[in-house]
Amino acid sequence: MIIEKIEPHELDKLMKSKESKSLVVAMASWCGPCREELPVLIGLYNKYRDRGLKMVGISVDVDGPIIMQKIADKAKVNFPIYWTKVDMSEKYDIYAIPMIYLIKNGKVVEKIVGKQTESFLDKKIEIFLE
Repeated sequence: MIIEKIEPHELDKLMKSKESKSLVVAMASWCGPCREELPVLIGLYNKYRDRGLKMVGISVDVDGPIIMQKIADKAKVNFPIYWTKVDMSEKYDIYAIPMIYLIKNGKVVEKIVGKQTESFLDKKIEIFLE
């Protein structure tokens, strides 16, 4: 998996996708809780992708995708992670990371702030996919 740059209009399309039930997580390479949560997210993606869950990471690293790429490679991330040069914090109300957006029918139905336990996220995703 290679972290690709995403243009602002492509990110908008991703965040407003009506085609799938998506979990979008804002993260950064310098964020310890983000790195700690990656294995949990990978496991949950593996568990729920066949039930239609689309998972995407968005790197908010200001210096580009290189450092996050190393972390993603080490963790063996198997869902796409994108990086954008644009500051997304104001537009998407990112005030802490990790921050998870659950998106259904093109709308954010829930924002989950901060690192969470696997059991908490598992329950949230199970309900989200019903």
